Amino acid sequence: MTFDRALADQGFSPGDFGTRATATSGWVLERSGADYSPADLRSQWYRETSPYQVMRIIGDEELARTYSDRFLQSSGQGQPLSPDVPWLPESAAENMLWYFDTMPRDPQAMVAWIRDYLGPDRDGWQEGKIGWMLIGLLSFNVGDPEMRATMYRSLSLLPGSTVGPEQGGQRTITFDSHLATSEGGGTSLKRYTVTIEMATGLVTETTETSDVGLGIMPSDVPDARTRYEMSIVDALP
Repeated sequence: MTFDRALADQGFSPGDFGTRATATSGWVLERSGADYSPADLRSQWYRETSPYQVMRIIGDEELARTYSDRFLQSSGQGQPLSPDVPWLPESAAENMLWYFDTMPRDPQAMVAWIRDYLGPDRDGWQEGKIGWMLIGLLSFNVGDPEMRATMYRSLSLLPGSTVGPEQGGQRTITFDSHLATSEGGGTSLKRYTVTIEMATGLVTETTETSDVGLGIMPSDVPDARTRYEMSIVDALP
């Protein structure tokens, strides 16, 4: 999480208009959680999270400590989440399974379908949102192998996608989007990565980084990093 001191002086909270490019301080938060996906994906899901912990302070330490403490107080304790089938941030009125049931299973047709579904947007944003949706769907680590293989191939077709070499049985796809700014005066680079275990096709890590290469935040600190470990259980805890 990043924050600009000038915004603090004006009474804004962390995340209000702050960017990596303008941040004077930042902090790294960490929490764990568990998602239980039923064998019948239309059955009840179960999700829980632990409280956040501050793992690292960057830049203006006094400001970061003050506002990270406020964030921890407002975020509360970990808790069970909705038992419903998960939704994507890009969704209008459809849950994750709707996409699995509706999207075509040809990579080029899938890209065209998502493009039409999302509609037109500013330069860079339309292709970016297609990639972000695919990464979001893949990160649930559910769905039949044919559909997941099509989503991986669709992602690799997008401009800005780079498929890395296999290392330790894993391969990382880097997806860059050059997004037009709202002012129309330039672009910013947003980067997603998705790391795949080649033997299973499961996602083991995703990252999201905005304003790549700008500001005080170290390049190895993304906006968000999620690591996944998978196991099969007989029942909920």
